[in-house]
Amino acid sequence: MNERELQVIVQKYSQNFEMLLENNSFAIDETKIFQTENPITEPTTRGGVYFAEMKELKVEAIVQDTSISKHLSKAMLGPNKEFLDIVLQASIDNKQTISLVTNLTNIMQNASKIHLYLTLKDAIIESQ
Repeated sequence: MNERELQVIVQKYSQNFEMLLENNSFAIDETKIFQTENPITEPTTRGGVYFAEMKELKVEAIVQDTSISKHLSKAMLGPNKEFLDIVLQASIDNKQTISLVTNLTNIMQNASKIHLYLTLKDAIIESQ
């Protein structure tokens, strides 16, 4: 599946995704996928911890369940030595499931919702 096909699927099922994190499931109110450019001249390993491409697919997930915040510190690089994979999953057409395997890179929170910015590692479509 190419990037454009993935973007179409995510847009179509934007409000059907749930986040699987530490054996917990959280409803995602809105999901977006987009491409960003990293300020590098060639693919590189950053800090010996993760590999950065020149262009990456990012996912923005908006969650209104602010109780998720207590689980997020375990997923980010910084307080941890490794990223924790976060899976965003949704049921799609033809009894299939799409799973977006991601790493959390940024969080913005206010009193009513949390914006999560994640780097896409893999996209998997499986029959149920």
